[in-house]
Amino acid sequence: MSGVPQVAKQSLRIVALPLVTASRTPERSSSGHLTYYHFATPPPKQNGKRSWVQWATHKAADIWAGFGKAPEGHWKRRTFSYGESLVDRIDFEELALKSLDPSLGPKLSRFGHSEAEVKPNSTIPLIYPSSACSSPVTHLRSLVEKRGPRHRKGFFTWILVSPLTAPFMLIPVIPNLPFFFCVWRSWSHYKAYKASSYLEQLLDKGAIVAEPSSALDRVYAKYAKASKKVSPTPSTVETSSEQDLDSDASSTPSAEEIDNVEHRHLLLTRDAVPELMAALQLKPGSTFAADMYRALEQANLRLKKAEPDMTKG
Repeated sequence: MSGVPQVAKQSLRIVALPLVTASRTPERSSSGHLTYYHFATPPPKQNGKRSWVQWATHKAADIWAGFGKAPEGHWKRRTFSYGESLVDRIDFEELALKSLDPSLGPKLSRFGHSEAEVKPNSTIPLIYPSSACSSPVTHLRSLVEKRGPRHRKGFFTWILVSPLTAPFMLIPVIPNLPFFFCVWRSWSHYKAYKASSYLEQLLDKGAIVAEPSSALDRVYAKYAKASKKVSPTPSTVETSSEQDLDSDASSTPSAEEIDNVEHRHLLLTRDAVPELMAALQLKPGSTFAADMYRALEQANLRLKKAEPDMTKG
C-alpha cells in the first residue's frame, strides 16, 4: 500500500475519490459507484510558445474573471453570478474530464502498442482509498466509454445551435452572450471528449494502474461516520440502467423496483475536503476544493432524486 507523496513527482497522476457507498449488488458495484476523479498534471512550460487556442482560452478566462469583479448590480456582475450557477449544474464528471489536458500528460507512444509493452516504472498511478472501494480501473473505463460519445455529440450539438443566436447581435452595448455560451459549452464538451479518448487509450494500453493510498484511507475513516449522520439515507433503486445514480438515470422507479431497495449515503462531508487537499499535497490555488464541493453537492442531490416515493404505487 502506497501513500500519495511517493507518486507526487509523476508526470500524471489520477486520484479516485468515491462519493457514495457502493452498491451491494456485485455486478453493479463498479458502474453504479459515484466517483470524483482528480487529474494532476505538471504545469505548462512557462518559456514555451502558447498556441492560439491556449491564448484564446486564457483571454476568455481573464475576461470572465473581470466580470466577477464588476460592481454589484452591474450587468457584468449579474451575468457572472448567473454563469457560475450554470456551471454548478453541469455534471461534475464532465468538469473533471475537461480539466485534464492530454498535452500535459505522457505521450501515448511512450507506452507501446499493447499492455505487454508497458514497463512497470512508466505506469500512471490511479490512487484510491481501498477502504471505500475496490480498484477503480473498471469504473474509470466504464465512465470514459459512456461519456466519450456523449461529449462528442454535445460538441456538435452546441456548434450547430450557435448560429441561431445571431439575432442577439442586434442588441446594442451588451455582447451576444447566448453565442458565447454556446461556444463555451461546445468547447467544454470537446475537452471532455478528448480527455475521455485519451484515458480510454491509456486504459487499453494498460498504462493506468491502481494504487491503494493509506493517506486517503485515514481521511475516509475519519469522516465516514460523520457523513452518514449529516447526509440523508435515501433509498437507491437498482434498475437495469447502466448507472443508477448517473445524471442520465431515471428518477421514477417502478413498483417492482421498490422491492429491491438499498440504503446508500455520502462517504464524505465538506469538512473532509481540506484534509484531502493536504493528503494529496495540493497547492492552495488548486481548483480541487471547489470541484469537490460541487461533486459532493451533486452526489447528495442525486441521492435525493433517486429516493423512491414509498407512498406512491
